[in-house]
Amino acid sequence: MQVLKILGLLILAGVLTFAGMLVFRMSPRMSAVVPQPVITNFEECAAAGNPIMESYPEQCRTSDGRLFVREVPPIQLPGEGMSANGCAVAGCSQQLCVSVEEASTIMTTCEYRAEYACYKEASCEPQADGKCGWTQTPELKRCIANPPAMDEDPQVQ
Repeated sequence: MQVLKILGLLILAGVLTFAGMLVFRMSPRMSAVVPQPVITNFEECAAAGNPIMESYPEQCRTSDGRLFVREVPPIQLPGEGMSANGCAVAGCSQQLCVSVEEASTIMTTCEYRAEYACYKEASCEPQADGKCGWTQTPELKRCIANPPAMDEDPQVQ
């Protein structure tokens, strides 16, 4: 009789364990909810451990499908984009001195003349009339009057 009681208790324990496992598997998980970081840019996406695509510029995709692209500053050629006091060096051969606003819209042909080498050491700045221009120093005037030979200038295009 004692054996039957023990066997009955073991069967009951097994049935209760099995029923508990079924209920646990079917019910939503009650584990702690970890708040996900708010992702608004590439750096945050990468920091959250999302995959980074091997592209240029790099791209990061979140698990919910949002795509963030790394912001890359524009590539500048040597001498390009130099500006001061509202004036900027422009032109394919860096031969013009114009306002910063005009510099982004100006287009020139890409020929190179010997006197363009003289502007590398010249000052592009507002002139007496308020417009941007090359400051006509004695050195610049001499250089333009007698420019260096084309083969002396390593920047010849």
